[in-house]
Amino acid sequence: MDNDVIQLEKQSLEALRHNYPQLQKLIGSITFVAEADSPMLTATAWHLTEADNVMLKQSGVKGAILELLDNLVEQRKQKRIRPNRQGRLLLNAGQLGVEWLSDDSKSLLAYKNAS
Repeated sequence: MDNDVIQLEKQSLEALRHNYPQLQKLIGSITFVAEADSPMLTATAWHLTEADNVMLKQSGVKGAILELLDNLVEQRKQKRIRPNRQGRLLLNAGQLGVEWLSDDSKSLLAYKNAS
């Protein structure tokens, strides 16, 4: 694994947490997928309460999260670090982390079957 990219991911998540204190209250996750030929996200699933989803959208945090996830996917694809097509952003009362999922995991298979 490219430690520079991993460190950059951690720093990016920390900057997001610092810039958006609203994230301190959230517990949930965001599953994301990028098709193999796409440098950006293709689909997301937000596993949060409806009230939290509304708050994220109204406060602009949702756009910042999507931009961050796009950047993380793009960096991994450019450096050829796998996995790089899908994962989960975990939100746990101010703690943020990305769990990268292999290409054959259920979330990607469900996305493929839906399209």
